[in-house]
Amino acid sequence: MKRSFKIWALAIPFLFAGGMANAQELSDNALEDAMIVGETVDYSYRSIEKNRFVGAATTISGEDLESYADMGLDNALQGRLMGLQSIANAGTPGWGGASLFVRGKSRDSGNEPMVLVDGIERDWADLNAEEVESITVLKDATAKILYGARAANGVILIDTKRGFYGGNKIQVGYEQGMRTPTSSPEFLNAEEYARTYNQARLNDGLAPYYSESQIAGYANSTGANDILFPDVNTYDYFLKDQTDYVKAYTNFIGGTQKSKYFVHLGYAGEGGLEAVGTESTYQRINTRANLDVELKSWVAVKADISGRVEIREWPNLSSQDFFGMLSGTRPNEYPMIIKDGKNREDMILGGSINQPKNIYGELMFGGYNKQVDRNIQTRFGFDFDLDDYVKGLSANVYASLDANTMFRYGKNEGYNSYMPVRGLEDGTYDLLQVQQGNKSDDQVRKAASDMFSHTYQTNINYQPELGNDHALNISAVGYMQSMSASGNWQEVKTLHGGLSANYAYADRYVVEASAVGVGTNRLAKGNRAAFTPAVGAGWVVSNEDFLKNNEVFSYLKLKASTGIMAYDASLNYFQYMLRYSEDGDAKFGENNNNNYPVWKPGRMPNEELSYEMAHEWNVGAELTLFDKVSVEMNYFNNARKDMPVNFDDFYPDYVGGQSPVFNYNSVLSTGFEMMANYQTKLGDLTIDLGGNFMYQQAKWDQVMELPFEHAYLSQAGMPVGNIYGYRYAGFFRDAADIANSNAQHLGGVRPGDVKYEDLNNDGKIDMNDREFLGTNDPTWSYGVQLNLNYKGFNLFVLGTGLAGHYRNNNSMYYQMSGLDKYSEMARLAWTPETADQAQYPALSTVSSDNNVQNSNLWLEKGNFFRLKNVELSYTLPENIRNRMGGCETRFFIRGNNLWETHAAQNKNLDPERPGTGITNYPIMRSVTLGISLKI
Repeated sequence: MKRSFKIWALAIPFLFAGGMANAQELSDNALEDAMIVGETVDYSYRSIEKNRFVGAATTISGEDLESYADMGLDNALQGRLMGLQSIANAGTPGWGGASLFVRGKSRDSGNEPMVLVDGIERDWADLNAEEVESITVLKDATAKILYGARAANGVILIDTKRGFYGGNKIQVGYEQGMRTPTSSPEFLNAEEYARTYNQARLNDGLAPYYSESQIAGYANSTGANDILFPDVNTYDYFLKDQTDYVKAYTNFIGGTQKSKYFVHLGYAGEGGLEAVGTESTYQRINTRANLDVELKSWVAVKADISGRVEIREWPNLSSQDFFGMLSGTRPNEYPMIIKDGKNREDMILGGSINQPKNIYGELMFGGYNKQVDRNIQTRFGFDFDLDDYVKGLSANVYASLDANTMFRYGKNEGYNSYMPVRGLEDGTYDLLQVQQGNKSDDQVRKAASDMFSHTYQTNINYQPELGNDHALNISAVGYMQSMSASGNWQEVKTLHGGLSANYAYADRYVVEASAVGVGTNRLAKGNRAAFTPAVGAGWVVSNEDFLKNNEVFSYLKLKASTGIMAYDASLNYFQYMLRYSEDGDAKFGENNNNNYPVWKPGRMPNEELSYEMAHEWNVGAELTLFDKVSVEMNYFNNARKDMPVNFDDFYPDYVGGQSPVFNYNSVLSTGFEMMANYQTKLGDLTIDLGGNFMYQQAKWDQVMELPFEHAYLSQAGMPVGNIYGYRYAGFFRDAADIANSNAQHLGGVRPGDVKYEDLNNDGKIDMNDREFLGTNDPTWSYGVQLNLNYKGFNLFVLGTGLAGHYRNNNSMYYQMSGLDKYSEMARLAWTPETADQAQYPALSTVSSDNNVQNSNLWLEKGNFFRLKNVELSYTLPENIRNRMGGCETRFFIRGNNLWETHAAQNKNLDPERPGTGITNYPIMRSVTLGISLKI
């Protein structure tokens, strides 16, 4: 990470120190009271008391997410919200993030939820937790329906912080620490590789490639730069043990009766793991100003503006290519440096015919990339309180404009690499050039893009006074958004309007009905509009006379809802019309020198294509026991119907894979979710213990597929994300075993290869012997948390996990052949001597189609539990605070991804994403120290 940014970040907490002592004093809990998430469910268009809420939603405050030290807000959500499944991805600086699923998957792909920031669909993962008021996940039809045709996958509402009446407050925070990989893949060294490769050749009936003298040379190698006997541990050579993380922010909050404000300034940065050449770095500056001004007693203006600048730098080598080279370059492939020098011209770098690219050369001399993203988001509007004119009437109208620009520049450079060619027995050698490249003196423009979005929304709420036993809330919503991006010819438009009415009687019985009309520009005229309803009901049983004043149920509510929602995000544009595209040219004339463009037809049209539809049910209960234990549970049943699918398999080949798209596939997702929380106080010790879990599985109800001879090969009724394959039956021991076994028509076999079971008993092994082996989608997700507070000390612990799925070990870390690098798993490969203990098939110098078929040999349970987040903090006591001018000071140490346990055999790979650290950046573990001040 650049030192200048480090120094700048360190200075942030002290930039405003001169004004802190004069800040107006507030009551002890004024700020906290203003920030607390109350006993309401807050939509972007209304707030409703939990007693009257008939749907399914879960909320967390932004303050609760501040303990997670990560660049992405999405990673902080794992295990925190019931019904939200979060799976971490690669930890590439500036590109890491999580995959989010509301109530798991509802379809085979494209399950991303709709995310709105302050009521607008927009970028959100790069927000700082310190500028977030709350995050709410809406899960059932009654909660989601008024968000239009992109809401069926679930809706995540993010509300940013706003000012409050009561004075002025300044918050300052700073933390810094280190990040290390959670995985540490292990590969064979040069000596062991040479012996193992010789065994692979023996398995193939070939003579050994490496002589004993060569193997001895590798055993006595001087390391990565040994010319004739290199032994390169690429991970040790090119990766640092740790990298840096820093974050700082300042918040200004406050206001008067007429105006309120919230201002945020934040910086965050992290470095990469590259130990040589250009280091991957990511730095981000966040700013936000939210202003509320009362113009009249009946109208107030809201003006919000936020900006974000992101600066990325990385080698002219993607993180996938970089880690692919680390995991794919054999330890004896080439010496990294044949001749060292002070610059490119003086150095001679190694290479080989097989891999002419030198990792050192790529990082040092291959060039670099720098990218700057600038993002601005604005919202301006009016809130109308018309209660003086029509009792209970309010409204608001907002307009927003968002813009994002990206510019990337850098250098594309080259270098020379050479392969040492062994000469005489005295150790002399010649050099064969295998790659040529030149230095570049000029930076070049590499990429640029722009994105613009404008949105208009309006809400009308009417809550008339109907008497003590009656409460009515009517909400009308209108929303229109248009997004355009460079490189995309088609503007993405969203349009919907809806009406919802919630009626409660005697604080016991609640009914709600909603309807929405949606429009899309992805369908043909006549199919572009859809109208769908949702209804729900609730019964607050604890308000009934027979349960009042009982000592067990402090609160009990039963609820149910159902609805139908239209979904258009799975539809591509112009699938309802035949379009032509240019495809090269044709040559005519006497000398074939007249070129004419060739146009080809695209996909065959389907004018009847319509919306994908979601039919949803939710039945749940909310209860509080003994005033200490709160519980919520929901059963859900979501049927996704009329999913668009290509019918290529049903059309002849001369159509060219351009068959029309039809509404056909359907998926049924069912599940159960539950959360529980226990709070108590023992003297000065406050205990808060909670947990949530979800079981969910989506199965194909109807799927486009050709009829199978055997019903068990059909995906109908099988889970989405299913793994079909063969049943492992051991390894062939010898030629006689092969001759006496069923013929396998999956590729050539030899001793040590995989043997499969004949499931249909036809005497041969072919595709008809596949079966359902499991799913790669987790069916269980959970989180448990503990919060202890004692005399200023606070301990927060969060554990998360996923279960009920398999991971398919089909990467080159497990399936090695040819000139692949050998991982530690090669030690478990079949040999004649280890036939009874072997866990994997015999190695080979050629690829084996038979051995790499999907089978339960390569599957392992993916269950894991991770200690996701720990924070230990201490807040200085009030007597010291008073001496410091009322400054509340808190010190903390935080850790993320500190420990994990899992069902897989190999403990060197990350259980959540086994491929990270091999094909991409690893998931990162972090430990940070920090301080926060409130004045």
